[in-house]
Amino acid sequence: MNKCHICFKEFFTKDRLKVHTRIHTGVKPFKCDLCEKAFRTKAELTVHKRIHTREKPFKCDTCRKAFSQQSALNLHKRIHTGDKPSCDICKKAFSQQSALTLHKKIHTGEKPYSCAICEKTFTRQSQLTVHKRIHTGEKPYSCDTCEKTFSKQSHLTVHKRIHTGEKPYSCDTCEKTFSTQSHLTDHKRIHTGEKPYSCELCQKSYKLSSDLSRHNKSAGHLKKLGSTQNTVPASASTSFVDCGEANIKLEIKEEETLDDDPLSINMEAENVNETIKQEGIQDKDSLSCEQNLHPEQKLSNKIKPEKKETLDNNPLSIKIEAESVEVIIKEEIKNEEGIEGKEFV
Repeated sequence: MNKCHICFKEFFTKDRLKVHTRIHTGVKPFKCDLCEKAFRTKAELTVHKRIHTREKPFKCDTCRKAFSQQSALNLHKRIHTGDKPSCDICKKAFSQQSALTLHKKIHTGEKPYSCAICEKTFTRQSQLTVHKRIHTGEKPYSCDTCEKTFSKQSHLTVHKRIHTGEKPYSCDTCEKTFSTQSHLTDHKRIHTGEKPYSCELCQKSYKLSSDLSRHNKSAGHLKKLGSTQNTVPASASTSFVDCGEANIKLEIKEEETLDDDPLSINMEAENVNETIKQEGIQDKDSLSCEQNLHPEQKLSNKIKPEKKETLDNNPLSIKIEAESVEVIIKEEIKNEEGIEGKEFV
């Protein structure tokens, strides 16, 4: 057996191996004298020339449809016989064995053909050839009506339907016709109600991918996206209270109330009472400043920083009843309501 040193595929003859090697090297010694397209084998060139001559020597004996290649006729006959090889993994059926072989590469992930410019890989040589035209800008297929050019034959075929008005794909529900299979697929969703394209942010769904793209660019979507990205959890949000001439800015953290979790209060009742008595209210200005603060925040402000640090660092020593704190807060509220200058008890 003759084995390829690149992909290790085996061949019965050296001539077949030589032709196969051209897949890897890209050598195409046989050129068409009409369009200068090149091919790896003389047989491929012969078949290609029938595109220019429109010769179709092979006819189906059932429906009399003609083909330029014997292999194409053999494939066509399976329409009548229903004979289609299928994938043993996903059971999908194909009209030809070569198509099945290519399909299996989807399951194996094999992509032996790579672009020398961007290193993108492909399962077939023909896919690589078409891809290279992105880099070269080559568009070898031109419309004989408007001279517009295309990089793929299939794109030219679809384009020509603009001039001919041909719409070979029809809806089996309303009989509306379309020039492409993709347009028919999109249309059928009107009848089925299917909306396969959905927004990840608001979960709104659409029939067409273009509609989803339009939605993603809308002002409402972008605004919602911006608010989502800039959202800060409530427990971490901060605000500041301006206390007049002193310009004191106190950070107020929105946390759970003291009644909800008395064990989370980092202070001793005795130390709190001691601190409040020592500090007191010095004058009316300080009282009016504190009137802008929440009672809990006032209580927090009267605890000395060093004392708070000590208590925070030793939570196990904290033994406080929630009732003691509530009494202190109530006394603070009374002072706000008019008992000015009176020391806290």
